[in-house]
Order: sequence, then C-alpha cells, then structure tokens
Amino acid sequence: MKILILGISGRTGRLVAKEALKRGHQVAGVTRDKSKVLIPGADIIEGTPYDYETVRKAIDGCDAVISTLNLFTTSQGFFSKPSTPLDTMSVAMSNTVRVMEEKGLKRIVVMTSFGVGDSAGELPWVFSFISRISSIRYVFADHAAQEKVLERSSLDWTVVRPVGLTDKNELLKIQVRVNGAGKLGSTVSRNAVAHFMLDCLEKGDFIRQKPGISNT
Repeated sequence: MKILILGISGRTGRLVAKEALKRGHQVAGVTRDKSKVLIPGADIIEGTPYDYETVRKAIDGCDAVISTLNLFTTSQGFFSKPSTPLDTMSVAMSNTVRVMEEKGLKRIVVMTSFGVGDSAGELPWVFSFISRISSIRYVFADHAAQEKVLERSSLDWTVVRPVGLTDKNELLKIQVRVNGAGKLGSTVSRNAVAHFMLDCLEKGDFIRQKPGISNT
C-alpha cells in the first residue's frame, strides 16, 4: 500500500512514516522544505497541503491517506501564537477530500484531539478552561472544522482523538473510548498513536468513527 502522510515533518507524522515503511508500505509526504525530512525511502514533495495542486500531485499513485497535521506555533506552550493560517487543517482536509473523491480513493485516518467536537464535554474542567483561554482554542476550532469536512464526505474516514501527547519512545498499550464507552488516561505516546493509526488503516477498524485513545 502507498500512503500519503500529511504532517510528515511533525513529531507524530515522522513516526507514522517510519513505522509504515517498517511494515512494508510505500510512503509519500508533503513538506515546505525537503531537507528537513530525513526519512530514507519516503517520497517527499515540496509544498503545502493548503494548496490543492500540491495535494493532487502528492496523492498520485497512493492508496490511502493519514493526516497528523496541526497548527504550527511560534514557540512551545499553551499561549504561543499560531504561525500558520488558523484554517490550515480544514483547508488541507478540504483539498484532500476533493482529490480523493475525484480519484475514487476511500480510506483516510486523521488525528485530531480528545476534547474536540462532541468530546469537549468529557475534558477535565482544568484543561477545558485552559483550552478556552489559550491558543489551544484555535487548534480545537480547526480540528472541529476538518472533522466536519470528513463527515460531509463519502470517504471511509477514521478520526483518532488522542489525549495529551508525550514523546516516549516505547510502545505502550492503548485504551480506546468510542461514543462515550471506555475509560481514558491522561497521556498517550506519539509512538503508540502512530501504531494505532496504521492499525486502523490496515485492519479497516473504526470506519466513520472517532475513537479517543490513551495509554493504559
């Protein structure tokens, strides 16, 4: 299978790409600067998924899409300012859905965040408050918008909603919450998210569902 990975230059996207290659898949990705994505074996196209023509070029020959796109910020922290357009993810998703429907492709797995959309009421009150007053509100709003784009599409989509991401290298066991059923912890490793997204893609799990995930 050849997989287009949107967000391949990010911390989670890189892990998805490397794990996909280990599993024997082909990988394509989009980035503004090819020199910053050192993933041997990946087919990297310079550009941005904010541009329709770039997506159309990148998806050529692909069988499925995984997106780990997020808004870039000027620095780390809840109150850092976004350095990319506030509709980056939703525009990129609109472009991707359009191309996939034109080419007859169906399968896409997208990472958003637990606390987005109908999971907002399930956040602990402290984090819910922070998400309303900090720059996270912009991220959540665009995640919600891209989820709506998927819902309106004809694609076989899965939206993966991780809790707080960590950079632990080890693969830890996943807990899943779907439609209010199941308990979640407070964190999940990016490595575990990468494995879970690829598992969803390969097995056809959670089609047109939005599983929240954490480590056990």
